[in-house]
Amino acid sequence: MTVFKKIYLIYSPSQENQLDHVVSHALITENGIELSVIKLAELSSIHPGNDFNHALLWVEQKDYPQVLLFAEQQKLSLGFLPIKNDTFSQFFKTLDLPSDFDECFEVALHDEPLFIDIIMCNGEVITNGVNLENQTTMTEFIDDSNECKGWHKIEFKLKRFIHAFSLAPHPVTLITEKGKTVSTAITGMVLLDFHKSGALTDLFKESVSLRDRRISVALFAPHSILSYLRFSSWSLIPSQNKTLPQQLGYIRTAALTIKTPDDTHYLVNDKPLTARELLIETISDGVQVNAGDSFRESQKFTDDKENVSCEQLPQQDSRIKYLSKTLPFFPRALESDFKDLFLSLKESASTSSTYILLMILSVLLATLGLFLNSPSIVIGAMVLAPLMAPIIALSMGVLRSDDDLSRRSIATLLIGMFIALSLSALMAYLLPFQDVTNEIEGRLHPSTLDLLVALLSGVAGAFANARENIAKSLPGVAIAVALVPPLCVSGIGIGWLNYEIFYGAMLLFLTNLTGIIMAAGVSFMFIGFAPFSRAKKGIVISVLMVSIISVPLFLSFSNMQKIAAVQQQLLSHTYHINNQQQKLRNIKVGLGDPLKISGELVSTRLPDQKMLSLFEQHIAKKLGQTVVVDFSVRLVTEGYFKQ
Repeated sequence: MTVFKKIYLIYSPSQENQLDHVVSHALITENGIELSVIKLAELSSIHPGNDFNHALLWVEQKDYPQVLLFAEQQKLSLGFLPIKNDTFSQFFKTLDLPSDFDECFEVALHDEPLFIDIIMCNGEVITNGVNLENQTTMTEFIDDSNECKGWHKIEFKLKRFIHAFSLAPHPVTLITEKGKTVSTAITGMVLLDFHKSGALTDLFKESVSLRDRRISVALFAPHSILSYLRFSSWSLIPSQNKTLPQQLGYIRTAALTIKTPDDTHYLVNDKPLTARELLIETISDGVQVNAGDSFRESQKFTDDKENVSCEQLPQQDSRIKYLSKTLPFFPRALESDFKDLFLSLKESASTSSTYILLMILSVLLATLGLFLNSPSIVIGAMVLAPLMAPIIALSMGVLRSDDDLSRRSIATLLIGMFIALSLSALMAYLLPFQDVTNEIEGRLHPSTLDLLVALLSGVAGAFANARENIAKSLPGVAIAVALVPPLCVSGIGIGWLNYEIFYGAMLLFLTNLTGIIMAAGVSFMFIGFAPFSRAKKGIVISVLMVSIISVPLFLSFSNMQKIAAVQQQLLSHTYHINNQQQKLRNIKVGLGDPLKISGELVSTRLPDQKMLSLFEQHIAKKLGQTVVVDFSVRLVTEGYFKQ
């Protein structure tokens, strides 16, 4: 290793009693280095020349800015020595300098220093970054968060959650060195040049350097508390499309001016600074320093292009205005954000010839599928049915208190319901069928489970309409929620003059309808298409509708539980009546007094009336209530019961 032969040693008063540790160090004596010892307070006495062009800096790192500026002015190169128990600055860490004194001493003597940028903020040399004050917002995304392990990580997450509710967006105007202007509102800012690792640095590692005469600033601007909490370091994994994640902006320029309408609190080198204007810039050619091998290998960028990527930050005046007041819990979409969706929903809310044709075809298919007991035909009718569109439009209308959209949606929905009920009733009246098939039976006893399906389908429907990239999922949503088949079963009940069929199927349809309206409305609010202040009336109405419809559903669910309990008791038992073994299969239970039990009686021979009476008495005793049985007999050999 080649070293400088004549070197200044600039030291702090705190190190004066330990100067011999440096002056008599083996690296000094063995290399025959001539030292000129200078106190920090006497920097002005340094006049580089006569081969004294390098200095060892043995001062507290809080004093680095003063010496760096002096070294830049005097064209003096620097090597750095750590002081025991002194906190390492971001500048020291970025240069990849060893924490061990002897190893760092060796690096500091190297006679091939390299130029690095000197970055200044409002006239002060930066060694520890520039941030907004109280910036828990960004801590997760810079290298400081890597130190959080175990309980400390949980503590950090808890603090971040609490901090979310005190986020204060700052309206700012950003002006680059080349005059590019961006007006936005931010809650976080990081000068990336002094962070050698972390999620943000990794995201921009191809353009961040301390040797390119440029500064690199990351800006953070969540649109809501929810979006802030949802955002985490995994969101910053670089993607192939090179698009920045939502809420994040990036500027690379030689000088950045930050203007705010009010006094804004910053941290500059970890010291508070209140200002309405901040100027962050690189100066001159920088300063020559000795750095670690990792820094030398990684900091080789020469690109001088200015880069402004702020498309993901709020830039509309209306959004900046509402963000500057407070950060809402849910994101808030502006009119311009959902113009296309709103136009699409208005079209969906209107009755068209296509809508009527699809309703007629889907009703005819569904009714035939129900009579033929064909699930595939019924599924085809579900996909074909256009009822989901006006229901989603109605959900948006209720959410935003849009009377026009709501009226159109209700009118279109009622027309669809009338087509379904009238056509299916007519077919039931004309066709010579009176059998309740499994497909019909399956839609007569809705419960809270069906409401859950409707709620999930409403969420899916809202997202499928709001996000073009998942719109292809709409047919799946239509199949899941099954709107037309229960309407057709209700129509069949009308055609047969059977109130129970009409009521059961209509209850299922209303369950689906109210569940979708509520879930889609909440989802639209969650996405940001209505602030809570505007949406609360619609949410209350939809919750009230679901609450009313839930009463018979809970009763039905309770009955389902009772029926399941009876079935489990009867199916899990082998009976011995008149010295003969029997089992029950495919049991159906009709609640009431007496309890009606129907199903298959598996036996080795045909039972007589006496045996059936004994069986009925045995079941009544087992269940503890009066029962009436209606069995079909299935004959088997005795080997069946030995399995």
